[in-house]
Amino acid sequence: MRRAARRGLATALALLALPAVGAPPAPRPNIVLLVADDWGYTDIGSFGSEIRTPNIDALAAHGVRFANFHVAGSCAPTRAMLQTGVSSHRAGLGNMPETIPPEHIGKPGYNTVLNHHVVTLAEVLHQAGYRTYLTGKWHLGKASDGLPTARGYDHAFSLADAGADNFEQKPIAGLYDKADWTEDGRPATLPTPFYSSTFIVDTMLRYIDAGRGSGKPFFASVNFLANHIPVQAPDAYIARYAHAYDGGWRALRAARQARAIAMGLVPPETRAAVMRSTADWNRLSPDQRHAAARAMAAYGGMAEAADHEIGRLIDHLKATGAYDNTIFVFLSDNGPEPTDPRGRLLNRLVLGLLRDFAPDHQASAAR
Repeated sequence: MRRAARRGLATALALLALPAVGAPPAPRPNIVLLVADDWGYTDIGSFGSEIRTPNIDALAAHGVRFANFHVAGSCAPTRAMLQTGVSSHRAGLGNMPETIPPEHIGKPGYNTVLNHHVVTLAEVLHQAGYRTYLTGKWHLGKASDGLPTARGYDHAFSLADAGADNFEQKPIAGLYDKADWTEDGRPATLPTPFYSSTFIVDTMLRYIDAGRGSGKPFFASVNFLANHIPVQAPDAYIARYAHAYDGGWRALRAARQARAIAMGLVPPETRAAVMRSTADWNRLSPDQRHAAARAMAAYGGMAEAADHEIGRLIDHLKATGAYDNTIFVFLSDNGPEPTDPRGRLLNRLVLGLLRDFAPDHQASAAR
């Protein structure tokens, strides 16, 4: 579910909390908002992917898949629109703080944080009697008045940055000096052991369970780091895709395109775009192909690991009797990362690379 009016989605979710005029009281639904990071349109099984996403697919099979759902081209603007129901510029996030050009800084619509001229979905739902929780990536402000608990959330364990290490409390090297995690507005320390997708769901379950006795419905905003760089997954998940991508991205693109057309998600005449920066698979050396296939295996493993955690969340809600009165929404904040992180010298040094597509470049992704 990646392409529809994100503003309309936020508005619709807020309206669910408001009782109809003259209608008898009815149980208001719980709302679970599942936000993936940097997933492509066909990265989900129910949209044509070879990646195993059975839990997301089950939600799609019992719900609605949107084939014309539009998001912004980068994450923070989409998240601003999703959290507020207004355009990203009106919310202050016309661009991300990490990518904004100097000439835009300070101009209207380019605050690089969620401004205080708008209200959030959490504030509206909280006022309507909902418990409001957020876990995972926030990326809409780091100051105390810009963190989730200052913008309508009862509890939040959030990352203020665009991304971070998925196994340790470490930042993206060269972009941040620390991984800026906070809980309820205070600096927080991650547990050991830690894997981001597991922790994000574990923490959300803790919040939901702690407030169950209140009798109030909940709004759970679950924001995965998967699959933002660094692309990292446990060994077992990467191993499942050990040879899945040996045929290269040209064959993968054709297979996904055919499945998406067969599913009726895109018109039969749709042509697949090829980025100018994408290398010709047939011109790569065997070592380069092996490294690229392993990188894609880590990507597939990271996505499947996130889907597994979504399944744990669903199973828990079923076990506690909340599932049947819960609305689930899944989307990605934008499409896949268009640049190869190995193109930066600093990244290659951090990963221990002497050249692009080194055979062992993905070793840091396997834990």
